[in-house]
Amino acid sequence: MECQTITLKSNLKINTLIQGDKTGPALVLLHGWPSSSLLWRHLIPELSKHFYVLAPDLPGHGKSDKPETARYDLAMFRSFILDFFDALDLKKAHLCVHDLGGMAGLSFAVRHPERINKFIVMNTSPYSDWSLALRASIFMLKQKLATRLFLNRFIFREVLKNGLHNKKLVTPDIVDIFRSPWTGSKQGWNAFSRTLAVPPELMVEDRDALKKINLSTLILWGKKDVFFPFKIAKMLHEDIKTSSLVAVDKAGHFLQEEQPEFILREIIGFLSES
Repeated sequence: MECQTITLKSNLKINTLIQGDKTGPALVLLHGWPSSSLLWRHLIPELSKHFYVLAPDLPGHGKSDKPETARYDLAMFRSFILDFFDALDLKKAHLCVHDLGGMAGLSFAVRHPERINKFIVMNTSPYSDWSLALRASIFMLKQKLATRLFLNRFIFREVLKNGLHNKKLVTPDIVDIFRSPWTGSKQGWNAFSRTLAVPPELMVEDRDALKKINLSTLILWGKKDVFFPFKIAKMLHEDIKTSSLVAVDKAGHFLQEEQPEFILREIIGFLSES
């Protein structure tokens, strides 16, 4: 995988993993919070045999710029997607989104459907009724922010234990992969804090607007997700009439970590259909 810095019209510098034939169909992968483009590391090598794959670190995440004056809400991340497409001259691309990237991606699909070829949505929620587990985790993290304990490996390990169905995958290596983007700089710490501080109501899309999405859509869902339960996948499937729903039985929130081979088959099969 090649790592490039993409400069947006706002002058934001976005760290991006890129692999594949540039003349092939483009596939943009958007991670969630609190991860980075490395969430897709198990998928990119195989996907790049079929697509021109671009996996950016969202603003405030990974090695991308972390502007201290930014408001890390839905509007900001939605605008980022448009600016990212424009910076790379992507008139149209497949879009695959997860978690925070999913919230932004769904909002982007409502407003800019002409920029999306096919759409893949994983474990996220554009709705206001966030799960008790997710709200409890956010509350816990806010408490830890006062002492910066979230940056401690133990705390991050506990978060991953909630996000992964297979607890054996919670190794020191994966903890460091998720934790490292937030450590080592004041900017990383501030971006983490500002993202966590955004009220849930500023991350919600209008449900009537979601029902107008007319894109060929695959909803891939880790069925054991305690943060975004499977009922949300069913709601999305009901709202997006052009969608198909595939449950990933032995996976929690971070299905890319738990079932990469299954996910690859589904993504490649879906995007390759005429």
